Amino acid sequence: MSNVNASHSEEAHGQQVSEEEVREYYSAFGIEYPEDENPDGSEGKEDEDDLNEDPNSDQDPAIDPDNDPEVKGLQVKYNGQDTLVPDEQVKDFVEKGMNYDKIKGRNQQYEEALNRLARQQGYKDHADLIANLDQIEQAAVKRQKDQFDLLQQSLREEAQNAGIDPEVLDQYLEQHPLLQQARTLVDQSEKDHSTRQAEAEQQKLVEGWEALFRKYPDLANEVSDDGTAAPWLTQDMHNRIQRGYDPIDAYELVHREALAAQTKKQAEQTFIRQQRLNKRSQVEINPAGNLDPQAPEELRSAFAMFGLDPKAAQKYAKNFE
Repeated sequence: MSNVNASHSEEAHGQQVSEEEVREYYSAFGIEYPEDENPDGSEGKEDEDDLNEDPNSDQDPAIDPDNDPEVKGLQVKYNGQDTLVPDEQVKDFVEKGMNYDKIKGRNQQYEEALNRLARQQGYKDHADLIANLDQIEQAAVKRQKDQFDLLQQSLREEAQNAGIDPEVLDQYLEQHPLLQQARTLVDQSEKDHSTRQAEAEQQKLVEGWEALFRKYPDLANEVSDDGTAAPWLTQDMHNRIQRGYDPIDAYELVHREALAAQTKKQAEQTFIRQQRLNKRSQVEINPAGNLDPQAPEELRSAFAMFGLDPKAAQKYAKNFE
Protein backbone atom coordinates (compact mmCIF):
# COMPACT_ATOMS: atom_id res chain seq x y z
CA MET A 1 0.00 0.00 0.00
CA SER A 2 2.87 2.33 0.87
CA ASN A 3 4.36 1.63 -2.55
CA VAL A 4 1.17 2.72 -4.24
CA ASN A 5 1.05 5.98 -2.29
CA ALA A 6 4.64 6.62 -3.10
CA SER A 7 3.96 6.05 -6.77
CA HIS A 8 1.10 8.58 -6.73
CA SER A 9 3.27 11.10 -4.94
CA GLU A 10 6.00 10.76 -7.53
CA GLU A 11 3.49 11.26 -10.40
CA ALA A 12 2.10 14.39 -8.75
CA HIS A 13 5.58 15.71 -8.20
CA GLY A 14 6.46 14.97 -11.83
CA GLN A 15 3.35 16.80 -13.03
CA GLN A 16 4.20 19.80 -10.81
CA VAL A 17 7.78 19.89 -12.11
CA SER A 18 6.56 19.67 -15.67
CA GLU A 19 4.22 22.64 -15.16
CA GLU A 20 6.99 24.67 -13.53
CA GLU A 21 9.29 23.84 -16.44
CA VAL A 22 6.64 24.96 -18.91
CA ARG A 23 6.29 28.25 -17.01
CA GLU A 24 10.04 28.72 -17.22
CA TYR A 25 9.96 28.11 -20.96
CA TYR A 26 7.22 30.73 -21.35
CA SER A 27 9.18 33.16 -19.22
CA ALA A 28 12.41 32.54 -21.14
CA PHE A 29 10.72 33.51 -24.38
CA GLY A 30 8.91 36.49 -22.85
CA ILE A 31 5.47 34.91 -23.23
CA GLU A 32 2.84 35.21 -20.52
CA TYR A 33 1.70 31.86 -19.24
CA PRO A 34 -2.09 31.38 -19.76
CA GLU A 35 -3.89 31.27 -16.45
CA ASP A 36 -7.26 29.69 -15.73
CA GLU A 37 -9.87 32.24 -16.91
CA ASN A 38 -12.61 30.92 -14.67
CA PRO A 39 -11.10 29.96 -11.36
CA ASP A 40 -14.50 30.24 -9.69
CA GLY A 41 -16.16 27.97 -12.28
CA SER A 42 -18.64 30.63 -13.47
CA GLU A 43 -18.24 29.76 -17.15
CA GLY A 44 -18.77 26.14 -16.46
CA LYS A 45 -21.96 27.05 -14.65
CA GLU A 46 -23.20 28.99 -17.67
CA ASP A 47 -22.41 26.05 -19.93
CA GLU A 48 -24.30 23.83 -17.56
CA ASP A 49 -27.29 26.18 -17.73
CA ASP A 50 -27.18 26.04 -21.52
CA LEU A 51 -27.16 22.27 -21.41
CA ASN A 52 -30.12 22.27 -19.05
CA GLU A 53 -32.25 24.28 -21.51
CA ASP A 54 -35.07 22.43 -23.19
CA PRO A 55 -33.96 21.80 -26.82
CA ASN A 56 -37.59 21.21 -27.86
CA SER A 57 -38.68 24.67 -26.84
CA ASP A 58 -40.07 26.69 -29.80
CA GLN A 59 -39.83 30.06 -28.13
CA ASP A 60 -36.78 32.24 -28.34
CA PRO A 61 -36.76 34.95 -25.64
CA ALA A 62 -35.20 37.33 -28.17
CA ILE A 63 -38.09 36.96 -30.62
CA ASP A 64 -40.91 35.77 -28.40
CA PRO A 65 -44.08 37.41 -29.78
CA ASP A 66 -45.56 37.46 -26.29
CA ASN A 67 -42.86 39.90 -25.28
CA ASP A 68 -43.69 42.45 -28.06
CA PRO A 69 -44.90 45.71 -26.54
CA GLU A 70 -48.50 46.64 -27.31
CA VAL A 71 -48.76 49.52 -29.76
CA LYS A 72 -50.85 52.33 -28.32
CA GLY A 73 -52.52 54.88 -30.50
CA LEU A 74 -55.71 56.45 -31.80
CA GLN A 75 -58.19 54.44 -33.90
CA VAL A 76 -59.40 56.49 -36.89
CA LYS A 77 -61.27 55.96 -40.16
CA TYR A 78 -59.15 56.33 -43.31
CA ASN A 79 -60.41 55.40 -46.79
CA GLY A 80 -63.31 53.56 -45.17
CA GLN A 81 -61.04 51.36 -43.05
CA ASP A 82 -60.09 51.43 -39.38
CA THR A 83 -56.48 52.54 -38.99
CA LEU A 84 -54.39 52.77 -35.83
CA VAL A 85 -52.31 55.94 -35.58
CA PRO A 86 -49.47 55.47 -33.05
CA ASP A 87 -49.37 57.98 -30.20
CA GLU A 88 -46.04 59.39 -31.35
CA GLN A 89 -47.56 60.24 -34.76
CA VAL A 90 -50.83 61.76 -33.54
CA LYS A 91 -49.25 65.18 -33.04
CA ASP A 92 -47.88 65.26 -36.59
CA PHE A 93 -51.24 64.32 -38.08
CA VAL A 94 -53.07 66.89 -35.99
CA GLU A 95 -50.68 69.62 -37.13
CA LYS A 96 -51.14 68.53 -40.76
CA GLY A 97 -54.90 68.64 -40.30
CA MET A 98 -54.72 72.15 -38.87
CA ASN A 99 -52.53 73.25 -41.77
CA TYR A 100 -55.02 71.69 -44.18
CA ASP A 101 -57.86 73.68 -42.62
CA LYS A 102 -55.76 76.83 -42.98
CA ILE A 103 -54.98 76.11 -46.63
CA LYS A 104 -58.60 75.22 -47.30
CA GLY A 105 -59.77 78.51 -45.77
CA ARG A 106 -57.22 80.42 -47.80
CA ASN A 107 -58.33 78.71 -51.01
CA GLN A 108 -61.92 79.65 -50.25
CA GLN A 109 -60.85 83.28 -49.90
CA TYR A 110 -59.04 83.10 -53.25
CA GLU A 111 -62.09 81.50 -54.85
CA GLU A 112 -64.38 84.24 -53.54
CA ALA A 113 -62.00 86.92 -54.84
CA LEU A 114 -61.86 85.25 -58.26
CA ASN A 115 -65.65 85.05 -58.33
CA ARG A 116 -65.88 88.78 -57.61
CA LEU A 117 -63.35 89.53 -60.33
CA ALA A 118 -65.23 87.31 -62.79
CA ARG A 119 -68.54 89.01 -62.05
CA GLN A 120 -66.91 92.39 -62.61
CA GLN A 121 -65.87 91.19 -66.06
CA GLY A 122 -69.43 90.09 -66.82
CA TYR A 123 -69.06 86.36 -66.08
CA LYS A 124 -71.09 84.17 -63.73
CA ASP A 125 -68.15 82.96 -61.62
CA HIS A 126 -64.48 82.04 -61.94
CA ALA A 127 -65.33 78.71 -63.62
CA ASP A 128 -67.22 80.58 -66.33
CA LEU A 129 -64.28 82.94 -66.71
CA ILE A 130 -61.82 80.05 -67.10
CA ALA A 131 -64.07 78.40 -69.69
CA ASN A 132 -63.91 81.59 -71.77
CA LEU A 133 -60.21 82.23 -71.15
CA ASP A 134 -59.26 81.68 -74.80
CA GLN A 135 -61.77 84.26 -75.93
CA ILE A 136 -60.52 86.68 -73.29
CA GLU A 137 -56.94 86.28 -74.51
CA GLN A 138 -58.01 86.78 -78.12
CA ALA A 139 -59.90 89.93 -77.16
CA ALA A 140 -56.85 91.23 -75.25
CA VAL A 141 -54.56 90.65 -78.23
CA LYS A 142 -57.04 92.36 -80.56
CA ARG A 143 -57.36 95.27 -78.15
CA GLN A 144 -53.57 95.75 -78.06
CA LYS A 145 -53.39 95.59 -81.82
CA ASP A 146 -56.19 98.14 -82.17
CA GLN A 147 -54.40 100.45 -79.75
CA PHE A 148 -51.21 100.08 -81.77
CA ASP A 149 -52.99 100.89 -85.00
CA LEU A 150 -54.67 103.88 -83.36
CA LEU A 151 -51.34 105.17 -82.05
CA GLN A 152 -49.72 104.73 -85.44
CA GLN A 153 -52.57 106.55 -87.18
CA SER A 154 -52.42 109.38 -84.66
CA LEU A 155 -48.68 109.85 -85.19
CA ARG A 156 -49.14 109.73 -88.96
CA GLU A 157 -51.78 112.44 -88.82
CA GLU A 158 -49.55 114.64 -86.66
CA ALA A 159 -46.67 114.22 -89.11
CA GLN A 160 -48.83 114.95 -92.12
CA ASN A 161 -50.18 118.08 -90.47
CA ALA A 162 -46.59 119.18 -89.95
CA GLY A 163 -45.94 118.81 -93.71
CA ILE A 164 -43.50 115.90 -93.42
CA ASP A 165 -42.64 113.94 -96.57
CA PRO A 166 -44.43 110.47 -96.68
CA GLU A 167 -41.13 108.55 -97.05
CA VAL A 168 -39.60 110.43 -94.17
CA LEU A 169 -42.82 109.85 -92.26
CA ASP A 170 -42.59 106.06 -92.70
CA GLN A 171 -38.98 106.04 -91.50
CA TYR A 172 -39.96 108.18 -88.58
CA LEU A 173 -42.79 105.86 -87.59
CA GLU A 174 -40.60 102.79 -87.93
CA GLN A 175 -38.02 104.25 -85.54
CA HIS A 176 -40.45 105.83 -83.11
CA PRO A 177 -39.86 104.36 -79.58
CA LEU A 178 -43.55 104.19 -78.69
CA LEU A 179 -44.41 102.35 -81.88
CA GLN A 180 -41.50 99.94 -81.48
CA GLN A 181 -42.52 99.13 -77.91
CA ALA A 182 -46.15 98.71 -78.88
CA ARG A 183 -45.24 96.49 -81.84
CA THR A 184 -43.08 94.29 -79.59
CA LEU A 185 -45.90 93.84 -77.08
CA VAL A 186 -48.42 93.00 -79.80
CA ASP A 187 -46.09 90.48 -81.47
CA GLN A 188 -45.28 88.79 -78.15
CA SER A 189 -48.95 88.57 -77.21
CA GLU A 190 -49.85 87.03 -80.56
CA LYS A 191 -46.96 84.56 -80.27
CA ASP A 192 -47.92 83.50 -76.74
CA HIS A 193 -51.54 83.06 -77.73
CA SER A 194 -50.61 81.00 -80.77
CA THR A 195 -48.32 78.79 -78.67
CA ARG A 196 -50.98 78.12 -76.05
CA GLN A 197 -53.58 77.44 -78.72
CA ALA A 198 -51.27 74.96 -80.48
CA GLU A 199 -50.49 73.18 -77.22
CA ALA A 200 -54.20 72.90 -76.41
CA GLU A 201 -54.97 71.48 -79.85
CA GLN A 202 -52.09 69.00 -79.56
CA GLN A 203 -53.28 67.85 -76.14
CA LYS A 204 -56.83 67.44 -77.47
CA LEU A 205 -55.53 65.37 -80.37
CA VAL A 206 -53.46 63.13 -78.07
CA GLU A 207 -56.50 62.53 -75.87
CA GLY A 208 -58.50 61.70 -79.02
CA TRP A 209 -55.94 59.05 -80.07
CA GLU A 210 -55.92 57.57 -76.57
CA ALA A 211 -59.71 57.33 -76.66
CA LEU A 212 -59.53 55.59 -80.06
CA PHE A 213 -57.11 52.94 -78.77
CA ARG A 214 -59.21 52.40 -75.65
CA LYS A 215 -62.32 51.78 -77.77
CA TYR A 216 -60.49 49.67 -80.39
CA PRO A 217 -57.44 48.19 -78.57
CA ASP A 218 -56.53 45.87 -81.45
CA LEU A 219 -55.58 48.86 -83.62
CA ALA A 220 -52.50 49.53 -81.49
CA ASN A 221 -50.99 46.18 -82.55
CA GLU A 222 -50.98 47.28 -86.20
CA VAL A 223 -49.12 50.56 -85.68
CA SER A 224 -45.56 50.71 -87.03
CA ASP A 225 -42.58 50.90 -84.70
CA ASP A 226 -42.10 54.61 -85.32
CA GLY A 227 -45.81 55.24 -84.71
CA THR A 228 -46.39 57.02 -88.03
CA ALA A 229 -48.22 54.40 -90.10
CA ALA A 230 -50.88 51.71 -89.81
CA PRO A 231 -53.01 49.80 -92.35
CA TRP A 232 -56.20 51.43 -91.07
CA LEU A 233 -54.70 54.97 -91.08
CA THR A 234 -55.65 55.77 -94.66
CA GLN A 235 -55.14 59.07 -96.42
CA ASP A 236 -58.86 59.80 -96.15
CA MET A 237 -58.74 59.31 -92.38
CA HIS A 238 -55.59 61.43 -92.11
CA ASN A 239 -57.21 64.24 -94.07
CA ARG A 240 -60.30 64.19 -91.88
CA ILE A 241 -58.17 64.45 -88.73
CA GLN A 242 -56.28 67.38 -90.28
CA ARG A 243 -59.64 69.10 -90.85
CA GLY A 244 -60.46 68.79 -87.15
CA TYR A 245 -62.25 65.44 -86.97
CA ASP A 246 -61.95 63.47 -83.75
CA PRO A 247 -59.85 60.28 -84.36
CA ILE A 248 -62.77 58.05 -83.34
CA ASP A 249 -65.19 59.83 -85.67
CA ALA A 250 -62.66 59.78 -88.52
CA TYR A 251 -61.95 56.06 -88.06
CA GLU A 252 -65.61 55.06 -87.85
CA LEU A 253 -66.56 57.15 -90.89
CA VAL A 254 -63.73 55.84 -93.08
CA HIS A 255 -64.12 52.20 -92.02
CA ARG A 256 -67.89 52.15 -91.46
CA GLU A 257 -68.44 49.27 -93.94
CA ALA A 258 -65.74 47.10 -92.36
CA LEU A 259 -67.03 47.90 -88.88
CA ALA A 260 -70.60 47.06 -89.92
CA ALA A 261 -69.45 43.71 -91.35
CA GLN A 262 -67.47 42.99 -88.19
CA THR A 263 -70.46 43.83 -86.00
CA LYS A 264 -72.69 41.55 -88.10
CA LYS A 265 -70.16 38.72 -87.86
CA GLN A 266 -69.91 39.09 -84.09
CA ALA A 267 -73.71 39.02 -83.81
CA GLU A 268 -73.85 35.83 -85.89
CA GLN A 269 -71.16 34.19 -83.78
CA THR A 270 -73.02 35.17 -80.62
CA PHE A 271 -76.24 33.70 -82.02
CA ILE A 272 -74.54 30.43 -83.01
CA ARG A 273 -72.87 30.18 -79.61
CA GLN A 274 -76.20 30.70 -77.88
CA GLN A 275 -77.86 28.04 -80.04
CA ARG A 276 -75.15 25.56 -79.12
CA LEU A 277 -75.60 26.31 -75.44
CA ASN A 278 -79.35 25.79 -75.75
CA LYS A 279 -78.88 22.44 -77.49
CA ARG A 280 -76.36 21.36 -74.88
CA SER A 281 -78.75 22.21 -72.07
CA GLN A 282 -81.53 20.21 -73.79
CA VAL A 283 -79.24 17.20 -74.11
CA GLU A 284 -78.39 17.41 -70.42
CA ILE A 285 -82.09 17.53 -69.50
CA ASN A 286 -83.08 14.69 -71.89
CA PRO A 287 -80.06 12.38 -72.35
CA ALA A 288 -79.76 10.68 -75.73
CA GLY A 289 -79.93 7.22 -74.13
CA ASN A 290 -83.36 7.85 -72.65
CA LEU A 291 -85.72 7.09 -75.58
CA ASP A 292 -88.75 5.97 -73.57
CA PRO A 293 -91.90 8.07 -73.98
CA GLN A 294 -92.57 10.58 -71.26
CA ALA A 295 -95.78 10.49 -69.22
CA PRO A 296 -97.96 13.53 -69.82
CA GLU A 297 -98.38 16.02 -67.03
CA GLU A 298 -102.13 15.21 -66.74
CA LEU A 299 -101.37 11.56 -65.91
CA ARG A 300 -98.73 12.51 -63.35
CA SER A 301 -101.17 14.93 -61.70
CA ALA A 302 -103.85 12.22 -61.54
CA PHE A 303 -101.43 9.87 -59.77
CA ALA A 304 -100.64 12.59 -57.27
CA MET A 305 -104.35 13.24 -56.55
CA PHE A 306 -104.86 9.61 -55.53
CA GLY A 307 -101.76 9.62 -53.33
CA LEU A 308 -99.66 7.66 -55.80
CA ASP A 309 -96.10 8.39 -56.75
CA PRO A 310 -96.15 10.52 -59.94
CA LYS A 311 -93.05 8.67 -61.12
CA ALA A 312 -95.10 5.49 -61.38
CA ALA A 313 -97.10 7.07 -64.21
CA GLN A 314 -94.08 6.54 -66.45
CA LYS A 315 -95.08 2.87 -66.83
CA TYR A 316 -98.27 3.91 -68.61
CA ALA A 317 -96.73 6.62 -70.76
CA LYS A 318 -96.76 4.46 -73.93
CA ASN A 319 -100.56 4.27 -73.78
CA PHE A 320 -100.73 8.04 -74.33
CA GLU A 321 -98.48 8.30 -77.37
